[in-house]
Amino acid sequence: MKRYRSCLTASVCLGLLTALSACDDDHGGYYPPPPVVPTGDGAGPDALIQGQDGNFYGTTVSGGLNGLGTVFKITPTGTESLVYSFAGGAANGATPQGLVQGSDGNFYGATSQGGSGPCQGGCGAVFKLTPTGVQTGLYFFSGGSDGGVANGLVQGSDGNFYGTTAYGGVTNSQCGPGGCGVVFKLTPVGIESALYSFVAGSADGALPNASVMQGTDGNFYGTTIYGGASNDGTAFKVTPAGVETVLHSFAGGTDGALPQTPLTEGSDGNFYGTTPNGGVNGFGTVFKLTPAGAETVLYSFAGGTGDGAIPGTGLIQGSDGNFYGTTNSGGNSGCFNGCGVLFKITPAGAESVLYLFTASTGSGAQAPAPSSLIQGSDGNFYVATFNGGQFGAGALYKITPSGAATVLYSFGTNNP
Repeated sequence: MKRYRSCLTASVCLGLLTALSACDDDHGGYYPPPPVVPTGDGAGPDALIQGQDGNFYGTTVSGGLNGLGTVFKITPTGTESLVYSFAGGAANGATPQGLVQGSDGNFYGATSQGGSGPCQGGCGAVFKLTPTGVQTGLYFFSGGSDGGVANGLVQGSDGNFYGTTAYGGVTNSQCGPGGCGVVFKLTPVGIESALYSFVAGSADGALPNASVMQGTDGNFYGTTIYGGASNDGTAFKVTPAGVETVLHSFAGGTDGALPQTPLTEGSDGNFYGTTPNGGVNGFGTVFKLTPAGAETVLYSFAGGTGDGAIPGTGLIQGSDGNFYGTTNSGGNSGCFNGCGVLFKITPAGAESVLYLFTASTGSGAQAPAPSSLIQGSDGNFYVATFNGGQFGAGALYKITPSGAATVLYSFGTNNP
């Protein structure tokens, strides 16, 4: 879950961007920045993967030795160590936005700040990181036709890396001087090319806020927050050659609006995703999308103490064939608008709440704000939360399929 990276490009929040309400993309809940943590540990985890060695790796958007974010490792028993602390500036990234492990065993990711360009704090970078913590800046975005403010990466079947940027690309009256965003390709040695530049308007999307995923057909799929027939966002397909197709334009209302998380391809070949707005109750939806673009709303969140509201992470398909996700609000009333939930939904749309998050002593009534969800090789679910934990700077939860939760690690300690 991103909040437009704390308005990292506030200087270009013009045109279409003014609709973002000061670039906050949560649409319904106020989340103040995490508390300042002691120098050393990260704060605000926003990505999580399980490495080839069985340990968990991820990124935090702040904290670390320089306060500009980290890459961390956590063992299955909850022992954490910092792999890398970002330094920012023209030669380094800052505020990382995701992590993948490449086929070569190294880690790759994108940052939304650092480098140079017109974006506030720099237009971001793509980095390579060895398991021992040796970092290389592969590419620094300029904020122009190549894009700016990256959303993360995937490694394609061809060995190259693909992703989106929220800004850069085509500039017009709808997107303003910041640009409408791009889909990019990056070789393992750092040669970047913009595969597609969004143009906004009724026939195209604008401002992707999540990375793409590669379908079994070899094409890349994703979402944009804005653009489309109702300017409520789109789901799109881009071929490896850069040919883009808008599969669905969200209509708002009961259909859902402003998609902000990646798509997931189900075992049935359809794509599944969430919207934080719209639905019957206005608290967001889970939708299904066929490869031909036929969309169905599977579930509309109801909010309140018995259900979630405002889904904030992408869906995953569990080993049981069901889909799992999280919400930022709803559920336990100990937080403003609810503390959020972990939910399960069947492919037919039957939803149930698996776990109710609660406020922590370290963050008061501030919602934990789940930011990343994976299923581990042990069958359990692992959730990183942007807030919460012992120190209010985020936590890593382990949640069994039956809903029993353990906090494996609380961010904000003084680890060197």
